[in-house]
Amino acid sequence: MTQPQPVLTASCDHFLRQGREALAQGELASACRAGWQAAVSAMAAYAGPDADFADAARELVNDCGRHGSAAEWVFSAMALSENAKYDWLDKDGVGRRLDDVQRLVILVKDIAEPPQSSTDILRRAWECMDNGYLIPASDEGWEAALLAAKTYADAIGYSYRDESHFRPVMDILEKEAAANKAVKTWIYAAVNLRQTAAYCAGRSDPRYAELIADDIGEVGKLVSFIQASIG
Repeated sequence: MTQPQPVLTASCDHFLRQGREALAQGELASACRAGWQAAVSAMAAYAGPDADFADAARELVNDCGRHGSAAEWVFSAMALSENAKYDWLDKDGVGRRLDDVQRLVILVKDIAEPPQSSTDILRRAWECMDNGYLIPASDEGWEAALLAAKTYADAIGYSYRDESHFRPVMDILEKEAAANKAVKTWIYAAVNLRQTAAYCAGRSDPRYAELIADDIGEVGKLVSFIQASIG
C-alpha cells in the first residue's frame, strides 16, 4: 500500500470546500465537479498521482474491509462525476454525496496517520465541524465513543467484539459510576449522535450544527471519564 501523500490530501479539503460553497449557492453542477475532484485527489493521495481512480478505489475498499461503507462512498463519488452533466440535480442528494466523499477523504487520512485513541478521533470530529462537515463529524464522534467503550471493556475483561456491545459495556460503566449522574447523559449523547444527525439533516433543521456539536462535546466528557477511570 502506498503511503498517502499530505499535499494531495490537502487538495481534497480544498476541493471539498469549493463543493460546499457551490452547494450553498445552489450551483449544483459545480458542487458535483468539485466533489469529484476531491475524490480523485483522495485516490491519488492513496495510490499515487498516476493511479487510475477505479483501480485505486478497488484497492482501497479491499484493504479497508473494516470500513464496510467504503464502497458506498466510492459509488457516491462516481455519481457526482456522472450527475455533473445533468440539470435535474437534487440539492440534498448532492450534499449527501459530498458527505460521502468527505468520509472517503477521512479514511485516506486515517491510513496516512491512524488514530491511536478516542481523543485523536474526536480531534477529527472537531475538524469536520470547523469545516461544516456535520454528518462526517457525527460519524467521527460515534467512532470515538465506540473506541472508548472498547478500551473500557478491555480494562474490565469484557469480551468486546463490535458496536453491538457498546450499550452492554456502557451499562456496566453506568452502574460502576452510579454516583455520577452525568455519565448517563454522556452515554445518551453518544447513542443519539448519528440519529440526531440524520433527523436534522432530513429536515434542514437550523439547530443541526448546534445539536451535533453538543453531542460531540458530551462524547468528549465520556472519553475523558473513561480514560480517568481506567488510569
